[in-house]
Amino acid sequence: MPARIDDLLVLNANLNKTDFAKYLRDREAVLPTDFGGLGDGVANDRTAIQSCFDRAAADGKFAVIPPGTWNVGSGVTLGGGARGLIMRGVIRYTGAANAPATVLMLGDGGTTRNGEKLYAGLQVVRQTQSDWASEADIGILVRNIDASVVELRLVSGFTIGMRTLGDGRGVEDSTFHLLRILNNRYGLDIRAETATAWNTSIRYYGGHFALATGINPTIDRYGIRFSRGAGGYNNHNRHVFDGPNFELRQLDPNVAIPFLNETDGTAIIGRALRMEACSPIVARHTGSATDCEYEVAWANTYAVRMDYTSTADRAGNAVINRHRAPASRLLRVLEAVPNLRAAAFRQSATEIGVEKLATLATSTTAATTLAGLCFNGLDGIAATARGLLLDANRGMAFVVDTSSAKEFALAHWLVGGVDGGRLFVRVFDGAANVRENVAGDVLASGTTMQWNAPAKGWNAGAVMADASLNRRQTIRVGAGVAFAQVGIVGFDGQIELEALRLFGLPEAAPAVLYACPSVPIGTRSLALETTWDLPSLTAGSTANIDVTVPGARRGDFADASLDTSSIAFVLDCHVWSNNSLRVTARNVSASTVDLAAAALSVQVVKRRVP
Repeated sequence: MPARIDDLLVLNANLNKTDFAKYLRDREAVLPTDFGGLGDGVANDRTAIQSCFDRAAADGKFAVIPPGTWNVGSGVTLGGGARGLIMRGVIRYTGAANAPATVLMLGDGGTTRNGEKLYAGLQVVRQTQSDWASEADIGILVRNIDASVVELRLVSGFTIGMRTLGDGRGVEDSTFHLLRILNNRYGLDIRAETATAWNTSIRYYGGHFALATGINPTIDRYGIRFSRGAGGYNNHNRHVFDGPNFELRQLDPNVAIPFLNETDGTAIIGRALRMEACSPIVARHTGSATDCEYEVAWANTYAVRMDYTSTADRAGNAVINRHRAPASRLLRVLEAVPNLRAAAFRQSATEIGVEKLATLATSTTAATTLAGLCFNGLDGIAATARGLLLDANRGMAFVVDTSSAKEFALAHWLVGGVDGGRLFVRVFDGAANVRENVAGDVLASGTTMQWNAPAKGWNAGAVMADASLNRRQTIRVGAGVAFAQVGIVGFDGQIELEALRLFGLPEAAPAVLYACPSVPIGTRSLALETTWDLPSLTAGSTANIDVTVPGARRGDFADASLDTSSIAFVLDCHVWSNNSLRVTARNVSASTVDLAAAALSVQVVKRRVP
């Protein structure tokens, strides 16, 4: 009766050669113990393992490495004739740090197709950590497999942990299950060596790509590399990675990057990546690779990004950051002020406002209404070369109708991209009265919101900083909140604010309020309409009317228009005191004119900040 694959019988030393040959023919698997291997972690079992592999390849059987530590002084090769390899133990390479070797080679090279293989439980380690000086130092080399399954349990200590190699043919349509890939400069190297080879259409599940502290600290390291030999096939495509973890020990000035793509391939897809102790670079591209997507589920920073070297000549790739505030990725822009400096105006000689935004004061206030807590401009704000410098108790906010829509996101940019400022939210009921310290009124995605009693609002418990992973914020307001101010304040000191954007769910289109009578903020253009019944005016004489335009200040540009077909009059106007504007009509004809009452329109425009 044939033995099972995991039947790890030790041969009776008294078996003769004929019985031994028959025994091997009848078994489904061949073991190195059949050839005197010990797996005791002391003996050099290289000869026994290679004999086992040769027999498995010749007879079309599985090779099995039993439990134990199987030392080898040089590499071993399992030819493509074998059905596969089942490892319960670990192969340990005993060479020196500067003695490179390909320790475990699977499959035939050249133009041979190694199809329908099963390589399970692969474990290969280096006794002495590699110095990474040579790319000939490879733990596991898998050649020309097709429609196969590979399970990698452990590879540790090499320049290249595992390499999949399209040689004279290619690697394709296979599935890799990855576990621990430790202390290698390149954890997984996906490579085509010749122009007639390929490496395409592979699925990868899992993988913990990690390095211990202090491993070759002056050398860059990567989790996964796409590479090719000189003149080799250069279009690696459709490689899909599900849930790999990267813990590569970020170094400065050296880098620790999950993906390095040195090819021109397409559709390299990484899903739900974890980046811990890595550089903020998800992928570095050196060639023409395009249509690649890297989705980050967790990282040490919001600032994850692509890196294109000077040799890269194609973009079209994306980093999708789902880290810490995934809800904001589903939102769409409701309103944006991408350049506060350009949108700034002089509310008065000492005050500055910004179009579309309410100016906030977070000092103690007696005001209790939305209108009373919104300002078209305030002092404590100064224009800089690129932004606006806000004092510690000043802020900028969007005012949004939250009667139905409840979830929003705020993104801001300080000049130079530095950290700073705090999220600030002030909420109001349906009558536009401020709601004070109501539990559940304001929640944020990456920070605890704290009640600020003097300001009658909620501010983030920490400075908006990438290091604390709270720069991008999703905000949710409670059921009783009908209006909200959502913005940034200089809570801890001055901030130089450059841009502000508000996002909302695509199925809702709540109003962002500004330039309306109930919320007279965020506008540099004020308008009024009234009726003026001019008296009878003799030639050259004038008449005046004073009108009230809330928010008008001395120095504002002012203009007026009278709805009449008469050409006898010219109008002049100016702001002469706060909220008050005088319109003067002059009869420029040569005769007395008496007009009927007509509509008078007045417009006041705030000056731009120079």
